[in-house]
Amino acid sequence: MPANRIEGRTDVFADWAWQSLVVTGGCSVVLGAVMAVWPDKSQTVAGILYGLVLLASAAMQLVIAFGARIATALKVLEVASAIIALVLAAWAFNSGEWVALLSLWIGMCWVLRGIVQALVGVWSEQYAGAGRLELVGLLTLAAGVIVAVVPFETLAALSIAVGLMTMALGVSEILLGARVERNGSDIPQLPEISR
Repeated sequence: MPANRIEGRTDVFADWAWQSLVVTGGCSVVLGAVMAVWPDKSQTVAGILYGLVLLASAAMQLVIAFGARIATALKVLEVASAIIALVLAAWAFNSGEWVALLSLWIGMCWVLRGIVQALVGVWSEQYAGAGRLELVGLLTLAAGVIVAVVPFETLAALSIAVGLMTMALGVSEILLGARVERNGSDIPQLPEISR
């Protein structure tokens, strides 16, 4: 979900938000890698890892809700989506034995996150990315549908799929945070002409 600063507009994110996005994205990449390379973990450990994935998703949504300068209605959508992710995380922590439920909860979280990302990209004047935020939202939505609908029969298969998708989401968060910081510090200034 890239964001650019445009001359004459206020910054998209507060000063602390880009750092939070980079940290959240880094945690998502590490968590996704652990899930993908360790597919034969116990069901209890899997429930904890899936809960952490949902917590990372909620954290990213809260950073956008409180750190981005977007319309109040969009902030409310981000907070509501984060609350749902937190509830799903609590359920995932308590139900590591149910592969189908874990995939459903991760999928539901990503579907909601994708919808909210696409809405923020479409309706927020602060995001100028030629549809890139909307595209990331739609890809997140598609990943959520895949995880929720595909009948994963083993925890190992689900772990590999969710791990790879979590790494991709983490990379998108890191790129957003890095782009916001880079664009914020590299705004070209016109040289003053002295006569």
